[in-house]
Amino acid sequence: MAEELTSARKNGSQNFRIHAASTKVTQSELAELERAAAERGIRLSEWIREVLFRAPRDSDQMNSGDHINYGKRLLTEIVGLQVFLTNVLSPMSRGEWLDAEQYEGIMRQVKAKKHRWAQEILGEPPPDTHE
Repeated sequence: MAEELTSARKNGSQNFRIHAASTKVTQSELAELERAAAERGIRLSEWIREVLFRAPRDSDQMNSGDHINYGKRLLTEIVGLQVFLTNVLSPMSRGEWLDAEQYEGIMRQVKAKKHRWAQEILGEPPPDTHE
């Protein structure tokens, strides 16, 4: 370690870890983090560094097409949830209950059509699927 410091000083290296980025956690959260690091066989601080830098590095590697596709997938799920909740909560607001068959029918419809609905919102042509 002393050799690294001497070498770095001679070379003018600025790669020392001298700054801290911290957060507070509960005792149970700390135990959870420690377990995760132990499962990987590394010190907690190194595991936290890996996790901390994973998101920005992963997002840097995504190109604009990846971001667009992610947004479309997210919109698709949101549309599916909206339609599902509307179809389930609407009868309930009138004091009606759905039986298991009706519920499953709503689930099947949402799964089958949510992609098309999202594309309609985006003004895109529907996918080439066989329903």
